[in-house]
Amino acid sequence: MASNPTLPTLPTREALAKEARKYRSLNSIMSWLDRYIAWPLPPRPSLILTIPSKTSQVPGEIQLYFFTAPAGVTDGRADNLSAKRPVLINFHGGGFSIGHPLDDARWFGAVLHAHTGAVVVSVGYRVAPEHPFPIAIEDGTDAILWLWENAVKYNLDPDRFAISGFSSGGNLAFTVPLRLHEELEKRHVAKTVRLAGIVAFYPAVDWTKTRDERDATNPIAPRKSMIPQSVFKFFDSSYLAPENLPRKPGSEEIDIAHPYLSPGLTPASLLLAAYPPIVAIYTCGWDQLLVEGNKFRERLQRFVDEGAMIHVGGTVIEDVVHGFDKKPCLFMGNPKRDQMYEDAIKQLEIMWEIKDLCRGSDLSDRSDRS
Repeated sequence: MASNPTLPTLPTREALAKEARKYRSLNSIMSWLDRYIAWPLPPRPSLILTIPSKTSQVPGEIQLYFFTAPAGVTDGRADNLSAKRPVLINFHGGGFSIGHPLDDARWFGAVLHAHTGAVVVSVGYRVAPEHPFPIAIEDGTDAILWLWENAVKYNLDPDRFAISGFSSGGNLAFTVPLRLHEELEKRHVAKTVRLAGIVAFYPAVDWTKTRDERDATNPIAPRKSMIPQSVFKFFDSSYLAPENLPRKPGSEEIDIAHPYLSPGLTPASLLLAAYPPIVAIYTCGWDQLLVEGNKFRERLQRFVDEGAMIHVGGTVIEDVVHGFDKKPCLFMGNPKRDQMYEDAIKQLEIMWEIKDLCRGSDLSDRSDRS
């Protein structure tokens, strides 16, 4: 196998699993402080379901955490609710390895405060190193397909399914729709089923850059970062198991620019066929992922200018580090987090309210581009 300078020298899976347990314990402490000590307290799930994985060749289970306003779904039924409910499907962060579906509960609370009729579903996809690439992408695909297939039972509006994700979950917010499109193409329903929108917070979208190269694009990032380089190395080693990574056509060389790894480099024709016409990307001013996230937002905006997409939102949150909204603030609050969520909710409103425009537009042929 040809060497690839962007990939780390990998320790054994056993060593990585041991390291993962340590980091997960630390992450659970931070999450517990944020969920049970920092005021106001975020919401708790109203329903937790377990579904089987189907897309992955590695069998397993996926947990779905449902969040609703107090009068929402609590027993797996929505018989008492007359209107179909818009849905936000969320992918947590944590380097594909240490996060949890409850980590983004404050975001869910903000969404449900603004839209009491909505349903938020946080996906408990399987994590690395035990389940490396591409299992998280496949689990995310299964989650969306299951929700679509069960939309009537839970009174969900299949025309108003939006996706959100944080950090590595932001990567999934862009890679899962690509895998989903592939699956829908197999079923010959790709043109009849479409997501309403994507909201990504500080996503990783270009894995052709090493961590050092990413730092070089934003020199303040390594000085401000709260994440040690050793943790980044663990994340990359855990997720990027070489034997599972895509290869370049006709070669054994790893294709680190593959859309399932680097969605920001996805060819235009596939991007426009798979993605919804409305996307928002939020980046952090003191983040090594700042530049790649901004470039991707700018690229998508060009599609809007050309009439191939409807709207691209999001912005740079200045003077904050990667994952700034996840730090437990106890009784101090986090105004920049609240402002970011407020703006993101406005983007969600566009996604959920514009479905009729999408149906009546000429965007169905927008993938016919080079």
